Amino acid sequence: MGYQIQNHAELLFIDQHSVLFRDGSQESLESRHPSNIGLRISGKEKAEAASSPESFESARDGVADLREFEEFSELFPHFEKQKLYHTALKQHEDKGIPCRRLHTELVKCGSDVEYLAKVHCLRQAYTKLFSIPTAMDWIADIGRQLISDLIIYADRDPKDYLTHYERMLEFLQDPSNGGMIEEELFNRGVKCINFYDVLIDFILLDAFEEVEKPPSSIKAILQNRWISASFRETAVGTAVWSMLMGKRQMLKYDKGFLAHFYSISEQITPVLVWGFLGPEGSLRSTCQFFKDQVIEFLVDIFNFFKVRYTTVDNLAEDILREMKVRVENINQRLSLEGASQM
Repeated sequence: MGYQIQNHAELLFIDQHSVLFRDGSQESLESRHPSNIGLRISGKEKAEAASSPESFESARDGVADLREFEEFSELFPHFEKQKLYHTALKQHEDKGIPCRRLHTELVKCGSDVEYLAKVHCLRQAYTKLFSIPTAMDWIADIGRQLISDLIIYADRDPKDYLTHYERMLEFLQDPSNGGMIEEELFNRGVKCINFYDVLIDFILLDAFEEVEKPPSSIKAILQNRWISASFRETAVGTAVWSMLMGKRQMLKYDKGFLAHFYSISEQITPVLVWGFLGPEGSLRSTCQFFKDQVIEFLVDIFNFFKVRYTTVDNLAEDILREMKVRVENINQRLSLEGASQM
């Protein structure tokens, strides 16, 4: 078929007053600084996006017989109901949709146009979600609880992480920091001050990639089998601290968003590096499970058959539901693994 129906049947610091999630956050910084990604889509792709992923007629051409066509027709109206998505396609066609990076394959979208249109929808849904106090409080608690539990699972003290986490929340609550945050993040390529762009794309996805490709200094420590595992773990933490210290020295604002982010990273990055790249064991499998849950969550919220791209309210509701499913999975994993180690 022209449209390959996906075969699925199927956080860190957020606060009610955070400048990262104000009502106008869906307005892209790109309005002041033109994008080079959202506008790089070819004319051919734009034409195909008119009824993205592909037109009803092209799908019809690929149907072998009337029975298959009737089966497809029963599914096609589902796509037609995705009004929010179709509005995003129009936005892309008329003005473009800025984006720092394309994760089309990662989230299993059929094209870059589909990815960009869905990102546009997700930005609106997250803005709506963070206008609901109970949802924002829940996400803030999850960022506090999940990461501290992971640190405890790695036999470390989460005290410093929690301290820096609270300081980040306080920093985000101050509206006067908004301009500084926008400047810092725009210089890092972030196109929109929004949960998806900052927390998911810039922080989580980049962190997963960096862990898979550590600097040579850290790789050398991990590969040195002449020293004990405990010494290597300590050395990894020292190397991470040194690397982040170097990044701090290059910051324009020593008390800005990135400075607070690096303080948090100093507590969690050594755990992730050792967890993903250290010896085989329960910590490695648990870190991998954590990553898998994040990626599967992203695949789900980019899936027409898992969430509704019908209205902003519907999409926000479905996103929160899927977040709760993944958080519960991670909590159960940490509980079971923790019990097995006792």
